[in-house]
Amino acid sequence: MTEGDDLDPLVARAVALARELLHGTGALRVSVGLDGPAPAIVETERLRAIVVRDGAGERELPHDAAGDVALPELPLMRRLPPFEVSADDGRVAGVLGGLEMLGRAVREIAALLPAASVVAADYETNDPALPLGIAGRAGEPLVVLLGEQEFALDVDGAC
Repeated sequence: MTEGDDLDPLVARAVALARELLHGTGALRVSVGLDGPAPAIVETERLRAIVVRDGAGERELPHDAAGDVALPELPLMRRLPPFEVSADDGRVAGVLGGLEMLGRAVREIAALLPAASVVAADYETNDPALPLGIAGRAGEPLVVLLGEQEFALDVDGAC
């Protein structure tokens, strides 16, 4: 038995999905607010332990915890170069379609979790002090965070 084997199955799934999103997209960090009968917060960062806060308290798990959790097919995920951003005017520039691809990945990962679970991920920008955040829930608009500013992101093409 390895550390983390005693996790609630939904928490273990959230751990595995957070790690996949982190690695698959090159995020700086990923957080999952797990809704359901055993709510939890799962946080993971590059080269760090996974932190789980749930009814059992706060614990650190090795980065490979819940590595044996079977996951369904995951959304398209790619690592992208840092975004060029300006917090003053809310400008975000990068690989064509990159922000939308990351937004879809965040929302689709959230859809693999129960109820109103939320997933958030931070990505590199040209300003190390100003990461680009994307947060979403299944079936809801995405939110992009840049400094103190918050923007809606439409990845469904509805205008």
